[in-house]
Amino acid sequence: MDQGQLLSYLSFRSVEFVREGRRILDGVTFGVERGETLVLLGRSGSGKTTALRLINRMLQSTGGSIWLDGQDISRMDPIQLRRSIGYVIQDFGLLPHWTVEENVSLVPRLQAWPTEKQRRRTQELLEQVGLSSENLGLRSPHELSGGQKQRVAVARALAADPKLLLFDEPFGALDPVTRHEMQQQFLDLRRKYNLASVFVTHDLLEALLIGTRIAVLNAGKVEAIVTPDEFRHLDTPVARSFLETLPPALINQQDAVRP
Repeated sequence: MDQGQLLSYLSFRSVEFVREGRRILDGVTFGVERGETLVLLGRSGSGKTTALRLINRMLQSTGGSIWLDGQDISRMDPIQLRRSIGYVIQDFGLLPHWTVEENVSLVPRLQAWPTEKQRRRTQELLEQVGLSSENLGLRSPHELSGGQKQRVAVARALAADPKLLLFDEPFGALDPVTRHEMQQQFLDLRRKYNLASVFVTHDLLEALLIGTRIAVLNAGKVEAIVTPDEFRHLDTPVARSFLETLPPALINQQDAVRP
């Protein structure tokens, strides 16, 4: 095992997950630093979302260990762990009977932040994601477009100064223009807050755009962990199958999809 991965801000150390006799993750090892986005890329059933859910202990690993900021997460209180991690999913996960402001301030409220601090943080984040709190803060989720809902979900994930951000195919249901806008906004927020993040996708263009590194998963194993530029030269079966989805002009064009 790479000793550098043992010292990373987020570390997977020979992680396994077995359910009903089926090995879903098999000896997965990687590290993620602050300010870095590791994209988990693979076909359906490769173990991407399982790996993500192990990080916030929605699932429990059956072997190996996961460390966050120097702590073994198996020894952390799962509720506090989840509150310290921002989590964004494809279907937004907003509470339908709460206003936008109430949704964004959910975790600070659970953490018993002072009311004025909650209000300031909510307004700051709604501005950061391009939603004016005075215009949209009092609306309900059903009054928002899909792109607006996803912006609220991202703001909520950032609300309580999380240690880590997890994204599970968050932009897959958006139209192409809104999806591109959200990807660019994600890059801006990563630069601003310098957070470690793990991003699950099966879209290679998205992986090449937002990932600082890409981990290719195949049947629960890591085939390779490479930079986006290095990915174009991978010759593993899964990598080749993804590369074949790109227009030929993009495959060898170094910075075709990166900002």
